[in-house]
Amino acid sequence: MSRDIFADAARRHAHALPGHTLLAAEPCALPASALTVDVLVEQSEDLEAAQKYTLRAMLNGIDTVDDLQLFLGLTEGDTGRAVAGLLLAEYVTYQPPAQGGVRRLQLLPAGREAARDAQLRRPMSTTIQVVYDRLIGTVTDWRRNSLRRSNQAKSDPARILIPPASSMPVRTTDLSISALTGTLDPRTRDGVRILGISGVTENRNFYRDAILLVFKDDESNTLRLGVEIDGRWSEPHAAALEAMGAVERLRLSAAPVEHPHEPVTDPGARLDKDNVVALQISGEHATGEDENGALDRAAIRWLGVYEHPQWLADAVANSRRRLLISSPRIRTTVANDQWIRRVENLSRTVDVTIVWGLDDNDGSDRDALDALHAAARRANRLGIIRLDDTRAKVLVSDSYYITTSFNWLSFRGEPSRKYRQNDGDLVRDQGLADRAYDKYLAEACARAVEVVGTLPAKYRDLVGAGTTRTDRGTTTSGPVVPRESRRPAAPSRAERRRAALSKLAVGQTVSGPVKTLTAFGAFVDLGEIDGLIHISELAAHRVQHPSEVVSVGETVTVLVLDVDTVRERISLSLKATTSADSAPNQPAPESPTPSQRKHRPK
Repeated sequence: MSRDIFADAARRHAHALPGHTLLAAEPCALPASALTVDVLVEQSEDLEAAQKYTLRAMLNGIDTVDDLQLFLGLTEGDTGRAVAGLLLAEYVTYQPPAQGGVRRLQLLPAGREAARDAQLRRPMSTTIQVVYDRLIGTVTDWRRNSLRRSNQAKSDPARILIPPASSMPVRTTDLSISALTGTLDPRTRDGVRILGISGVTENRNFYRDAILLVFKDDESNTLRLGVEIDGRWSEPHAAALEAMGAVERLRLSAAPVEHPHEPVTDPGARLDKDNVVALQISGEHATGEDENGALDRAAIRWLGVYEHPQWLADAVANSRRRLLISSPRIRTTVANDQWIRRVENLSRTVDVTIVWGLDDNDGSDRDALDALHAAARRANRLGIIRLDDTRAKVLVSDSYYITTSFNWLSFRGEPSRKYRQNDGDLVRDQGLADRAYDKYLAEACARAVEVVGTLPAKYRDLVGAGTTRTDRGTTTSGPVVPRESRRPAAPSRAERRRAALSKLAVGQTVSGPVKTLTAFGAFVDLGEIDGLIHISELAAHRVQHPSEVVSVGETVTVLVLDVDTVRERISLSLKATTSADSAPNQPAPESPTPSQRKHRPK
């Protein structure tokens, strides 16, 4: 299988949470700060503090164990251990006692040198550069060159920006000497000891790339989140997301599958979900080369949503004769420039066909489509077919095919952040794969609205006469329709939504029915687009759930707080209008006359 970091993460952690199903592995960015910390340091040494001060005391003439104990204020045991260590290091020795006298210690040359060196050491002030993880609230060993600036992190629409656990600036009390010491370069860590922290300067505009894992509880629609950093599951980050209510703050939700797929019923034993999951879990703990042999040998088996991206990457990397991908929508978050270059390179030797299109094609990215069409016009064996209604979600390679409810070319970067428990069937049988390829491609050609590029020779004549075709720069179509007979094209859903957005302004009062309720607020139908009343904007008092204030179908009058035309989001407030209604304007009190002011009681 070819490598894809998100697919790899999904495979590694698909069963990390018992009783949950992994729905997605998404690119995310963790909030970080670059800190400049003012610290007090001294050069470290091999001696313990008690041993160092014992040597310095002996240098000043204190040479009995009892006197050292009194001078240093140590217990008898601590003093004895310090002296024993110095004896073993051959820094001191005992003088032969006089007749009836007390045993006295004597500095040896090495001890005298160490004592003088300890007297010369003085703490000094310096600064160190560290990275602070603002999600779990601690100094981390991340390097600055692993961070992205805020504008870079926001440039990818598929990347989910994780909010910090606290908006408060980092203070010296948030830092620990042990954590700072752990970030020092190993080459200098053994030679320097941090004694104290005196100040901190913070630059917050950074993020650290990670992978967000979205799980759904098998018994409900509730979501849980996990985080992978550098290939490893991070329990502290998963716990921090849970504590901050990240599912609600990020407006993530579980949604029903749009069009459930029909399990394959062709001859042959099919491994269902329970059997596949059991084999995958046992394979994680197995040893040997054939740990998942039963899965590899299965002719037909259930395919989890978390496995689909890996099979898509494998098909693009390893197909040798043909590749058919049928996906209703196409987004740049999947079909980016790099992916399209791979497909174009593949089409030099392989017949590649992509089928797409649904209703008014709202939800597909124009940039991705333009780039695919440009590649199809350049390539010899790449064809793009548009349909009015692409319900089939299929991937067919040389010797296998997958039928599924998974959106192959739009599964990442869903603007609404709704996650569906899509699944499919993987069929590894040459005859069945040949039949599936012929069936789905023939149906697509017969129903094609537009064809760009070159289709496999066997299927070109199946394209209808009225289909618009563009083949390496040449465009042809069916019968010409007189201009006066043509109807103006109705605006698409996206155009209608943009028009509705343009009519809204901050401070405007609008009305509409409550469409849905969630744990974090209520969505109001404003015609072509929905607006969100966050739970904090429902009422002046604390609200545990939106159902305490509004109900689905109820018409409400709300104030527009914000209109985000880029992400097409509208923030509304109900409490702003209800509090205004409950507190009618009172006439302003009349100003007192000069005589009234003069005789006002004191």
